[in-house]
Amino acid sequence: MDSMDDEIVSIVEREVGETPFSVVRVDEGLLHETYDVSCETGRYVLQFDSDGERDDSLRRGYNCYIALRGSDIPIPEVVTETVTSDDGRGYTIVEKLQGTTGEKDISPERTRNAGRVLARIHEFERFDEAGWLRFEGREPTVESFEAEGLQEWVLDNVAESSTCLRNGGLETAGVDVEDAFDRFGETLPEAFRPVFCHNDYSPDNVLFEDDAVTGVIDFDRATANNAQRALAKAANCFWMHDPNADWNVRETFYDGYRERRNVDDSFERNEPLYRVETLANIVAALLDMDGLSEYETEFYAEQIREEVERAEQAKR
Repeated sequence: MDSMDDEIVSIVEREVGETPFSVVRVDEGLLHETYDVSCETGRYVLQFDSDGERDDSLRRGYNCYIALRGSDIPIPEVVTETVTSDDGRGYTIVEKLQGTTGEKDISPERTRNAGRVLARIHEFERFDEAGWLRFEGREPTVESFEAEGLQEWVLDNVAESSTCLRNGGLETAGVDVEDAFDRFGETLPEAFRPVFCHNDYSPDNVLFEDDAVTGVIDFDRATANNAQRALAKAANCFWMHDPNADWNVRETFYDGYRERRNVDDSFERNEPLYRVETLANIVAALLDMDGLSEYETEFYAEQIREEVERAEQAKR
């Protein structure tokens, strides 16, 4: 057993009260250094703050679990009540939930159920303004976005994403997105009631057993923000996991959401632009991480152009 294993064993013994018989590092797709820990009485997830800049995201995600505790949203039970320090590094421990992520297997029923659960998250409406969630004690507070309103915030995102698309070789897509928002961005609402937004609600962060949702994890990027935009972004995330499906992934996700939470008529007007903005945002982030193959880059360039055309037609 190496020194890292010794450190983890010591932490688990202190926090859980047992000696683990298995410690496995989980490397794929995570912000933080993460371990799957097995003990006689259960399995746990131990996460270390990977570096000082990410300490706040670890704290945010962990405190979101605590803030949502007692709701009907399936989230992990916390073991350590705070982000605890060990040799200067923060860490957290939660119980490992049953189920597997939908990363490689989304179906209509899974997608519909995931939409229902997102609606439950959006029922958490305690915020007076939009921004990043912060925690002083147990209750969430909001650090306002620098933009003065939703329109400005979305347009700032569009400018950043469009630049990244152009730099990544998607020149036409980047220009098309920016042009569309130059013409129609002001049609988006300014006034809205912020809701609790996971902000990375994708099949990677939703756990399933059969078709049932058994968990939602990784709230590290959580915000108080616009529910319609968050809904469109999540639908994009699910669609991107099976973009060639022979069923309508986005509409199935929306149907599930509507079963739980009312979506007013303005969504039909706003959704085409939110779809373009969030799809461009996701693709830009993947380009920035070198996360797309040449084929995928060309595919998403075409998809962005098609969604821009759809948004333009909706505004005519």
